Amino acid sequence: LHPRSSPASLPPGDSLTGGVDFASDPECGRDRQVLHALRASRIPCTHLVLGPGCDGESAVGAMRAAVRHVDESGALLGVVPLAPLLEPLCRHSAPLAPNRTPNIIKSALERAAAPPEAADEGDGEGSGAARPDLCTINRHGNTAHVPWSWLTVALAIKLSDA
Repeated sequence: LHPRSSPASLPPGDSLTGGVDFASDPECGRDRQVLHALRASRIPCTHLVLGPGCDGESAVGAMRAAVRHVDESGALLGVVPLAPLLEPLCRHSAPLAPNRTPNIIKSALERAAAPPEAADEGDGEGSGAARPDLCTINRHGNTAHVPWSWLTVALAIKLSDA
């Protein structure tokens, strides 16, 4: 992705599914409203979903279905590793609570960089997952179990054409 190619929207987590951000209808949630506005603007745009599922508002099945739909429609441009962002995430997310999305992504990146035996011992926000490959996310009264691997990447999606 070239920075001059098109503007990018950078919502984390559950923007593909709408999650449970808004009680009556996922389409009324913040992330979905921003996506609707960008589509309506007809400005060429690339949508970067940082740490799919990191908001803890989407079921794994719903996120898989949403990503499959984007891929099958030809809009999935690629998967971008977030590891180069670990140092800035550590620096800038320090004042935030552990269950805020930047810190959830930071925890996943630290876990991915740790030796395998260290990743199984303690996983911060992710502790308590039924399986070691899943991160437990507690946010906004929801508890979700999201694959750790999802939290270490961004999905690049063509939101609108040039």
